[in-house]
Amino acid sequence: MSENHFYRLLRSISTVRERASRAIMGRKNVVACGIGYKSTDNQPTGELSVVVSVKQKLPVDQLDREDIIPETVEDVPTDVVETGEIYALALDRYGRLRPVRPGVSAGHYRGSAGTIGCVVQRDGQPYLLSNNHVFALLNQALEGDPIYQPAPGDGGREADRIGVLAEYMPLQFMDISDQGDGGASPGGCAEQISTLMRFFRPSLPPAPLGPVLNCVDAALVLPDAGVDIDPRIVDVGGAPLGTIPPALGMKVIKSGRTTGLTQGLIMQVDVTVDVKYAGRTARFANQIMTAPLSRPGDSGSLVLDYERNAVGLLFSGSDLISVINPIQAVLDAFQIDLVTG
Repeated sequence: MSENHFYRLLRSISTVRERASRAIMGRKNVVACGIGYKSTDNQPTGELSVVVSVKQKLPVDQLDREDIIPETVEDVPTDVVETGEIYALALDRYGRLRPVRPGVSAGHYRGSAGTIGCVVQRDGQPYLLSNNHVFALLNQALEGDPIYQPAPGDGGREADRIGVLAEYMPLQFMDISDQGDGGASPGGCAEQISTLMRFFRPSLPPAPLGPVLNCVDAALVLPDAGVDIDPRIVDVGGAPLGTIPPALGMKVIKSGRTTGLTQGLIMQVDVTVDVKYAGRTARFANQIMTAPLSRPGDSGSLVLDYERNAVGLLFSGSDLISVINPIQAVLDAFQIDLVTG
């Protein structure tokens, strides 16, 4: 058979298959319909055919008449092959993954579970980025504490250790000393704002101090020697390509341990927000608020635009919204760079 004749025959059979596929796919047990060589005793014969894939190959007498695959379709022979049920080959975000990739379960060895957001670096040394409350247990952890992937809440054990807590940004909580009685000293975002105000308006008396404002909920993990790290975020298509400032109406995505790949819109920027942590409250300034992207366990996920530029680090939310640290604030806090690709 000449090459030209073969391709003419293939196009002809493709037209037949296309006309017949809807009826064939409607039969019970069928999961696919394509073109291939007809097989006999599991050996290809070289005869082109319409190949029908089924979950389980059953004797004809066990099938209803309308579910039997005819021997030919418009004079084109058919072949029935057993493939089983076909599933998406998604990664198990709750399980052990090596090389370690962002978008999956990880956490402090005494914690529950959160998400690895991305890979960052400082002076050529790679780190894993997530939230303080995921890797540092709300300031209660010690640098050098083990970090597991998957997290303990997902079955992680000592054998699943991937590194140690390297550094975290302490969270400041609202309590009596923070309520403006003069006993608290500003810190974080509040200190920056207070300094600027004194510089530009030195004649004004100092304003009463309010709750200390947080900028980020973030922590870094130093990978153990021998633990391979892959910066490609699960289900996103690769590593971040860069960073971008948030903008109202921007379409964003995130890849997280609990809800996988989700999308939404930026609804607010420059947000001051009170966030509950195990009965305590921390106030954050200059945050991003989006439509709901997350559920518990997604904390630490990197939020990106549709061009794969990093926008922020997800850390909190409700049934109606998600709240995100601007990524540049996180990078500046640690003096780190995003690993891109």
